[in-house]
Amino acid sequence: MPEGDQPQPMRHVIMHFTHVNNLPGILEAGNLHADANVDRGSSLVTEAADLDIKAHRRRIHVGVAPGGIVADYVPFYFAPRSPMLFKLFKGSVVGYTEGQDPLIYLVTTVESIAAAGMRSLFSDGNCAAAVTQIFDDLSMLDSVVDWQLMRAKMWNNTADDPDRMRRRMAEFLVHERVPVSCLARIAVRTQSMKTRVEGTLAAHAVGLPVLVRPSWYF
Repeated sequence: MPEGDQPQPMRHVIMHFTHVNNLPGILEAGNLHADANVDRGSSLVTEAADLDIKAHRRRIHVGVAPGGIVADYVPFYFAPRSPMLFKLFKGSVVGYTEGQDPLIYLVTTVESIAAAGMRSLFSDGNCAAAVTQIFDDLSMLDSVVDWQLMRAKMWNNTADDPDRMRRRMAEFLVHERVPVSCLARIAVRTQSMKTRVEGTLAAHAVGLPVLVRPSWYF
C-alpha cells in the first residue's frame, strides 16, 4: 500500500484518478460513475484517458456476475504511479496536454466499498489485456494481486519479468457507480491543487480530507 495510507482497519487502499475539472460534477451527482453511463456534460468535463483504450474496454465482456462489459465498472488501482499516469505525464495520450498537476486521486478502500453493499470485482492486471483474469471472491484478493509490485516504485517490464506493467495495473472494479460517501480522502500533487480541491469540496458541503502526495506522481 502507498506510504502513509495504512491506518487500521483500512487494509486495501484503492484509488481512481480524474481531472480536477470533473470533481464538481461528481460531487453534484453524488457518485463517481462508470464510463458506460457517465454524464459527459457534467461529470466528465475533461477527458484524461486514452480514448482508444476506453473504446476497447467497452468491447471486453466480464465473465463473472454482475457481468456486462468492463466499461460498466468504475476502475480503481491498488497503487499510485500507474503506467497510465506515466503516459499522461509524458504527453503520450492523444488529446491530453495538461500534465499531472490537474489529476487528483479519489481514494477509498475495498472494505468501505464492501460495507456499502456495492457490487465489485477485481483483476490480476490491466483489464484491457487478453490474459488478465477477473475474480469475484474478495477472500482471494491477497493471493491474486501482486502486492510486492504494488509497493515498488518502479514497475517497468524486465527481461526476467516481462509482465510487470500489466500486473501493476490490476484493478478493483465497482459496478456502475461509487457514492461520494464511500470516499475516504482525495490526494493531489501540489499545495495549490489542495487549495483548489478544498474550495470545490466546501462549495458542495462535502467534508473530505485533501492530502498532498507528490510521491504518488512522477
